Amino acid sequence: MTVERGRSFPVAAIWLALVGASLAGFAFAEGLAPARIAATAAVLLAVLKMRLVVGHYMDVGWNTWPLRLLLELWLLTVMTILLAGYWLP
Repeated sequence: MTVERGRSFPVAAIWLALVGASLAGFAFAEGLAPARIAATAAVLLAVLKMRLVVGHYMDVGWNTWPLRLLLELWLLTVMTILLAGYWLP
């Protein structure tokens, strides 16, 4: 089953990607990697999950480009601030 309005990915594929990202984040957080690497992975996975949820489940596709651009800029800003907090001395 695919989502309406011509989206390219089925809902199940997006859901599986979200579950996989959550499990990967859990594995990193539970000591699979050093703290800085785990924090970086957690932030990057959170950004990926946020893009998937907003883009595919909340109907903010490329049709509403001003809102999508604002979301992308906000995610980039927050990700940069969080990663700078972990990596800069």
